[in-house]
Amino acid sequence: MPNTRFAKGRIKLKKGEYIRPNGTFEYKWTDRYGSRHSVYAKTIPELRIKEDAILKDILDGINSISLNCTINSYFEIWKKIKCGIRDTTFAQYCLNYKCHIEPEFGLTKLKDITYSKIILFYKDLVEKHGLSKQSVSNVNIVLRMVLDVAVKDGVLRTNPCNGAIRGFNRECSGQVKEVKALTRDEQDYLEKYLNNPGPYHWLQPLITVMLYTGMRAGEVCGLRWDDIDFNKKEIHVNHTLVFFGKNDGQGKKFALHPPKTRTSDRFIPIGSKVIEALKRQRLLLQNYNSTDYSIDGLSGFVFLDKDGKVFYHISLNYYLKKISKEINKELQSNNENTNIKSFPDFHSHMLRHTFATRMREAGADIKATADIMGHTKVNITLDTYTDASQSFKRQEISLLERID
Repeated sequence: MPNTRFAKGRIKLKKGEYIRPNGTFEYKWTDRYGSRHSVYAKTIPELRIKEDAILKDILDGINSISLNCTINSYFEIWKKIKCGIRDTTFAQYCLNYKCHIEPEFGLTKLKDITYSKIILFYKDLVEKHGLSKQSVSNVNIVLRMVLDVAVKDGVLRTNPCNGAIRGFNRECSGQVKEVKALTRDEQDYLEKYLNNPGPYHWLQPLITVMLYTGMRAGEVCGLRWDDIDFNKKEIHVNHTLVFFGKNDGQGKKFALHPPKTRTSDRFIPIGSKVIEALKRQRLLLQNYNSTDYSIDGLSGFVFLDKDGKVFYHISLNYYLKKISKEINKELQSNNENTNIKSFPDFHSHMLRHTFATRMREAGADIKATADIMGHTKVNITLDTYTDASQSFKRQEISLLERID
């Protein structure tokens, strides 16, 4: 007759269950690869909850060994097997991951990831790191793709990112920063500041082109003189500048790639302000030591920094933050009559938002604005890129008074 084993309280021990010398309990099992594993608990009921979870994983084909892998290790796997993603998009995904996921959350083991932990992670990105709603959404995209690989490998049963961004938006709607356009007063002050002699006067042509064309940062940084037809008064956007980080497996730092979408390859009409800014930029380049910087065999870039190198979104945003600080210093020291109390900490994408908003306020056709900005659908321009100022709202509501 087999020897029946009992724990304290006369609870019969099952196969694989053991009492440890310190009075706690252990469950041992062998996986399908022949490797032995153990889990521990202070009581038999706690141990059996863990046993049930292990059995469920086995029945569902979940690879419990890989559950000890971190998100970072699966990110490396995702990079190797990724397909159907354009190089420009892939570079942006890698940059988002390395900046926001890899340092802390990427160290989390797959077995410890839950839906609620992801929501809390997104909250931290907003509250501690100041990310916008769109930036958090971009982080969610790459994290979901990485964890999808773990699901397909049988390591995770479901992807905890599913529905996370909706839950985050619902729970944290009041805390998330939306990308805002500069107000009319803020834009006027910025242009006036750049027109005056000062440390950032040399950036006036670049910022003017962005404010009055709505071009993306990569498009304006990759702009070449051959792309500009002064006779027809138009810019041909036919490529975008891509910056590759140090550890993304690319052999070069910069590349010129086709525009973001089919509709992003476009001709943008330019007015007198942009033409004057471009002519001023040509004169500025004559003072630089070198203007023959080339990428992929192409040279003749319109916007170069003082070292004769192209701008890219990180360096551009660095200068925009500097400008914001200088304007705020000026506002504090001057007793100038202005409606601006403080100037926003702005970035390149805000200039694109500002262009769309000014076009809307001027009564421009929304389809024409969408075409100029390279959007595939009009609703992207309406829903994402246009803000309504208080004065514009008053102007619009006053239309009711004109109805007989």
